[in-house]
Amino acid sequence: MKKWLLLFIPSFSFAFFPFEAEDAGTLGGLGNFQFETNYANFKYYSGARRQVLDFQFQAGLLKNMDLAVIQPYVKLKEEGQRLSGADDLRIFIKHIPFEVDGWRAGYRIQLNLDTGKEGIGYGRTTANVNLIAEKDVGNITLNLNAVYIKSSHVEGLRDAYGVIFHLYGKPAKWLTLGGEIKYIRPEHKVSNKDTHLLVGFLLHPTKSIDLSFGVHKSLNKHQEQPDYGFLTGFLYRF
Repeated sequence: MKKWLLLFIPSFSFAFFPFEAEDAGTLGGLGNFQFETNYANFKYYSGARRQVLDFQFQAGLLKNMDLAVIQPYVKLKEEGQRLSGADDLRIFIKHIPFEVDGWRAGYRIQLNLDTGKEGIGYGRTTANVNLIAEKDVGNITLNLNAVYIKSSHVEGLRDAYGVIFHLYGKPAKWLTLGGEIKYIRPEHKVSNKDTHLLVGFLLHPTKSIDLSFGVHKSLNKHQEQPDYGFLTGFLYRF
């Protein structure tokens, strides 16, 4: 793998798009499905650019458990070098076994299969774990994710861990507003932290459709981190 491409190794998939924190919502059991297509465009402090287009299919297994498959497509550009192709196929299970008095807690376990194009994917199968805690406070939902990313067996990377704090609310039936702050010890060894702010909103024109928009800003100003990014997505439930 070319050294310059290490900065583009993905940490984990977007969850409650455009946010990285995983929410505690599930689809409600067998017979419920969801399709998403999400797009993110990041510019790094080094001048590099990364674009990601995700296709995600999610199905309910139990009332409090979902299974999802994600196929990302990535375009990279730095110093005149370009690379594009399929990223690693990702499969995750989300389970929310605890729900009492506005509190919800659970986990998401994800495998990143070694299917991506050389220079885009990890080159080996890796795994992520999110521990999820969520609390409703009036019309606001507070969410905390503890994140662990297993990738130290990949050359040039290390295991990563950290937290994401996320809050969101619905000022209207057709609108969700939210923001998050992330602190992660990143996988690539050239930087000791990955912090960002992300603000976004979702429009709900129907009960089945969500349109999402977000703006990302890195806080640590390291050349291997994204300076800023723009995100948009489409979701359909059926």
